[in-house]
Parts: sequence; C-alpha cells; structure tokens
Amino acid sequence: MKKILRSREALITGLLILLILFTGLFNSNIFKFNSITEIFNASLTLVLISLGEMFVIFTRGIDVSVGATTGLAAVILGTTLNLGWPIGWAISAAIVTGIIAGMINAVGITFLRVPPIIMTLGTLGIYRGLMRIITGGSWIENLPQSIKEPNLWRLSGIPFYVWLTLVVIAITAWVTLKYKPARYFYAVGDNEEGAYLLGIPVRLTQFAAYTLAGFFAALAAVVFTSQIGFVSMNAADGFELKAIAANVLGGVSLTGGVGTPLGAAIGALFMTAVHSMLIFLGVPGIWDNAFAGVILLTVVYIDYHVRSALELQRRQARIRGDASLKGGES
Repeated sequence: MKKILRSREALITGLLILLILFTGLFNSNIFKFNSITEIFNASLTLVLISLGEMFVIFTRGIDVSVGATTGLAAVILGTTLNLGWPIGWAISAAIVTGIIAGMINAVGITFLRVPPIIMTLGTLGIYRGLMRIITGGSWIENLPQSIKEPNLWRLSGIPFYVWLTLVVIAITAWVTLKYKPARYFYAVGDNEEGAYLLGIPVRLTQFAAYTLAGFFAALAAVVFTSQIGFVSMNAADGFELKAIAANVLGGVSLTGGVGTPLGAAIGALFMTAVHSMLIFLGVPGIWDNAFAGVILLTVVYIDYHVRSALELQRRQARIRGDASLKGGES
C-alpha cells in the first residue's frame, strides 16, 4: 500500500478512474468504448510533446519552445506535402526540422550558456514567426489523403496512432530503464557537478535532452497533422506549458533527476481527460484551464503531504529501531 501511495503514476491513474466514474454519474456515454478510445486518441499530441519535455526536465532544464517546434514541424510537413513531396520525404523533413530546432536550443544552452528559459522563450518567438513567414500567415489546407488515412486505421477498434504511441512510450521507458547512457539524464539533473566528477559528459547529455525534445515535438506534429487534416497558425499553441504541467502531474520533478516516461504520459492523458470530461458534463470550454489548474494544484498538494507523511513514518520507524538496538546493547 505504501508503495502505491509513493507512486505518482498510481495516484494519477486512480484519480483519473475516479473522475471517469464521477462523470459517468451524469453522462453514461463516457463509459462507451469509443468514448474511452477517443480520449486516448485526443491525448497523443500532448503525450509525445510531454515525453520530449521530460528529458529536458530530467536534466533540471526547461523548454518552453516545444509547442512552437511542433507547429513549425507541422508547417514543414504540410508545405512539403502540398508541393507534391512523397509522404515519407515530407515526414522526414518534419522530423529533421524538429531535431534542428532542438539542437539550436541545445547549442545556446549548453555551449553559449544562455539560461534555458531565456533561450527557449526566444526560439519560441522565432519558430512561431517562421511559421507565418513560410505560410504567409495562411492555414495549410487541402492536404493529400495519404497523410489523413493513418488516422482512420483501426486495430481491434483502437486507432493506429494510439498503438504507435504506446510503442513509443514502451521503447522510451525501456531505454531510460535499461540503457546506461540514458541514466545520465537522471544523474545530471540530480547533481550536475557530481555527474561531471564521475566522468559523465554533462554538456553532451544536456545537448541530447533538448535535441530529443525537438524530435518528440516533430513526432507530435506528424500525429497532429494527420488527425486534424490541416495546419493552422496556432497549431500546438500553449502545449509547452501543458507538457510541463503533465510532467509535474506524472511525478517528474522540476528539480531534476526524478520521473518516468509512464508518469509523463499518464500526466498528459489526465490533462486531456479533464477536458473531455468537462465536455461530457456540459461545462463551457472557457472553464477548461481553470479546472485543469485547480486539479494540478490539488494533486501536487495531496502528493506532497502523502509523501511527507510516509517519510515521517519511515524516519520514526528508523529512530525506534536504533533505540531498540541501543537498548539491547546496554
């Protein structure tokens, strides 16, 4: 039981189930299979962006340009498709765009030593500006059917992109757990100076974190574009803050070195589910951010006090154990 209480992933999952049950009291349609799968499907863009942001937060950094990176990669994808590029080449161009955008952040932060918040705020404006320059401020519409078709594919009634994202989450979780260099992200975030003294390439690790954030943002752009079938100028706008909030909800510590890909993904799913539940309850959309903010603060508050109580119990048990040992010696 104590292990479950210590797990942010378990806490968020349990709260998500409770919210679904509560919503079902007023609208039983939420219990339908299609409703549940659509909640998952709607969360995929945020899940992928959150996974990329996770690596940055592991290293005690922050990237507020990931939403803009997703938007820019989506513009490149849509533009190249409308120019007649094969879908494979267009997707590759979008992925490369995301990686380059992440590397620009990485160079500024790791080598030029620009503070992460300043660097990524700057590139956020640059990438949003490039979107308008490339498109002339117009939406990219009339995309070929080839990019829209995957969104229609189903396997056992579950959308193709849900399966694909689950595979990405599983691979990311395995890499961070089993692949030794991936543990460097945790080490750098936990104690940068200590990691350096241990021979860990700190700057290279930080560089990789921001590059991965760009890569995952570009993956999100592909899913996003396929799902909605066009690219607007506000594509993924505000997702950078949602991604940070999703990581915090999922137990990824802003002080670095703590968290899991599963936690980040569940946090993103939770935030999307809150929006969907408000729709089922008939609550006006203008309340979305307010409810999400209240729930975020509530979860963090409860989690902090639960962890503090468990830690106090652990210390008291250790003190009692030490006292009994001393009593036995005397």
